[in-house]
Amino acid sequence: MNYLIIKMQIKFRETCSKGGLDNSKRKKGFTLIEIIAVIAIIGILATVILPNVNGYIKEAKKVKVVDQSRKVVMAVESYDLRHESPLDENTIVNDAINNKGVGKYLDGVNLDNLNVKGISLKNCYEIINGAEFDFVEDTDILNPSTITIDTKK
Repeated sequence: MNYLIIKMQIKFRETCSKGGLDNSKRKKGFTLIEIIAVIAIIGILATVILPNVNGYIKEAKKVKVVDQSRKVVMAVESYDLRHESPLDENTIVNDAINNKGVGKYLDGVNLDNLNVKGISLKNCYEIINGAEFDFVEDTDILNPSTITIDTKK
């Protein structure tokens, strides 16, 4: 019986030395199942995160419009301090910049998102004071018809 145990031990050692149970010769890499699982996890995470990212982008665009409105209001207030006749609140921003002398206070200021040809000075004041607004579809340009004041505040 001892003879049989010794023979099995010798056979086991020979098998190990030949690489039969040695894992070092096994190919390295990922299996198809592992790759599919990783792709599925990435897809799930992307669907969870993407709506949040789009919301952050829209809020950043709104902050940009508020900033541009603030610059216009500051320029109009500066103009009003230096001149005897203040600008009417219904004046279109583009007219104020070109005809009323406000342009020198906005020299070098980018107002691309503000839609200066369709927004009045009153709208700029409303935006600064927290009015809700939206953009022209598929653009970063303010849609003046969407400016609404929340009276519940």
